Amino acid sequence: MAVFVARKCACGGKLEFDSAKKIWICKYCGTVVEREATFDKIHVDGIEGINDVVRQTLKDIANQRMDSAAENLEDCERKGHKHIGTLLAQLGYNLVNISCAQSPDDARASLDRVKIYAERLKQEFPVIAEDEINLYEELGEDAADIYASLFVVYDTLGDSGRLDYISSRLRPEKVFSISANRTLLKVALKRKEYDVVDKIIKNVGHVDRKAALQDISEHYPSGGDKIRLMDVLFNAETAAALSKRFFENYFTTSRDSADVKAGMVRLLNTTDIHINAAVVVKNTREELAGYEDARNLFNAVYGIKLSDQETEALFTFCLTENKSYELQNAFLDTLIENDVFVALNAGAVISFLDSPAPAGEEQAKPLRKLLGFHLDARALDAVYNYYLNNNTDDAQTRKNIIDVLLVPGAPISTGTVENYVVKTGTDADSKPAVVEKIFATGIHKAYVGDLLSDYLLHSSDSEEVRRTIFEYLTQEGFKVDSNVFTQYVADSADDAGTKLERARQLVQNGTQIRADAVDAYIQSLRQPEAFSEELLELLTAHNCRIGTQAYAKYLLMCDDTDKVRHSGKLLEALDGEITAPDISIDHNGNSISCNVFQAYVLNTKDSLETAAAVAEQFGALRIKLNTDMVSNKTALKFKKYVGENKDALSPVALQLCEQNRMFSLF
Repeated sequence: MAVFVARKCACGGKLEFDSAKKIWICKYCGTVVEREATFDKIHVDGIEGINDVVRQTLKDIANQRMDSAAENLEDCERKGHKHIGTLLAQLGYNLVNISCAQSPDDARASLDRVKIYAERLKQEFPVIAEDEINLYEELGEDAADIYASLFVVYDTLGDSGRLDYISSRLRPEKVFSISANRTLLKVALKRKEYDVVDKIIKNVGHVDRKAALQDISEHYPSGGDKIRLMDVLFNAETAAALSKRFFENYFTTSRDSADVKAGMVRLLNTTDIHINAAVVVKNTREELAGYEDARNLFNAVYGIKLSDQETEALFTFCLTENKSYELQNAFLDTLIENDVFVALNAGAVISFLDSPAPAGEEQAKPLRKLLGFHLDARALDAVYNYYLNNNTDDAQTRKNIIDVLLVPGAPISTGTVENYVVKTGTDADSKPAVVEKIFATGIHKAYVGDLLSDYLLHSSDSEEVRRTIFEYLTQEGFKVDSNVFTQYVADSADDAGTKLERARQLVQNGTQIRADAVDAYIQSLRQPEAFSEELLELLTAHNCRIGTQAYAKYLLMCDDTDKVRHSGKLLEALDGEITAPDISIDHNGNSISCNVFQAYVLNTKDSLETAAAVAEQFGALRIKLNTDMVSNKTALKFKKYVGENKDALSPVALQLCEQNRMFSLF
């Protein structure tokens, strides 16, 4: 056997070994001293065979044969208490014994001994010397287990010099000790020496699969190599030994990429261990880089049949909690591709529509897919009603979503249609276009026959929108009944021009005018400017009836350029006793009750010409002006009243009184 001995330095100084260059250097003069090989039996400081005993001890330690190692360690102590090999064996033995000790006290004792031996190594052998080199070379070619064990020892001690030297001799692929591989793997992962890790895992027949899989999953960097290594280590027995809780914790805490987590799911799919799909997806969301990542993950998750409850939980998460359009589409595409039956409820779709999500077309795409799942007509209508009438998305998003919802054949209910058309103003100027889309779905108009009536009376849309929708509905053949027509002309807040325009359209569309419509219209007037003589003309063009109160209001309030003709027509349609003193007016500070003729004479604002013509109409009907009236609760003749209040009469009133002989004695 070759034993290497260094020549003495000429200066007599101490030689130190350079492990990288395999040379000796004088500490004092710097002279490089080559090593000479002699072939002889092992002999170091007069100690025979100690390297053999150390080798066996280190072998036992590497394989955790602690009883045998203890016996051999005693031999080492006897042969050479201060030999480097004995010291290394003590360090290795006590380090291993910390984890193998039978009690905490034994473990603490081993730790104390490690500290002592580490200090000795530092003081007595600060660098690799002759005896240590001889020891390593004496270990031979089949010492991979020993080098693996020593690698761990020097890493623990932080001895970088020895660690570098041992690294050059380390052969991980030839380590057959499972225990040595277990500790070597931990150190290699800690030191990020992934080439060593790779060689250890390739030697899988001599690896503790459970410990290695746990170490790789927790400490190896994310990526394709990690999937490959886990695949080498993984089997059903290993997974069962690690337990479901370990894998749940992996998905909960690991920041591995989506690809790696998907790989773990696929591995678990080959076992009886199943991690809830929602747990997997929720805890992988942050690692998803896009659609392909998400699709890969969902394909892995649906590599086995999931329960309905898991799919429902995924629906809730994917469609309401997350904000990723890619994840939503990937989830739905996976369900479609795997033909997963899903009975959706309206709440799931509504939550999706109401949740923070990408705007515009991105939200429309998953919605199209959603509507392809089983959703009964009632649930669908609930979705339509929610989105059309309650959602407040921005205009572009609403347009995109409504385009998806309102397609031919969409089962939208009459209630939803009525709510939208009559009450909802969310879409503002875009509302007419939405109304057209609603009817383009094919909804039966007969089911919403009162739609125009309700819209006419109750809509709060802007005037421009009301005009457009009103015209669309009338063109579509919607009508209103005579009661609604009367209510509209009497109660609508529309201005006179708008009211006239719509009244004409309604009549042209076949709406009948009730006989009392003119009475209701005039009675409804609050301001003179609200009057429309064109609308009056329209209302009186048919059979009509008007009461004395409405007729009096017309005469006194309405500024009508065709008043004489209209007055005559209304007189003919008068319904009531025109001579009855039931018209209440104020005149010259007096509260008066009188008939229509008397009220007109006292308070008319018409021109003399018009007033005289109207008075003639009363005269033609033999209606007398000088009849009883009441002023401030006192009954008297009209002639007496005007005589006493002559100074307060308007010029027109004076002239009318003159013409009707109210100031003559007879």
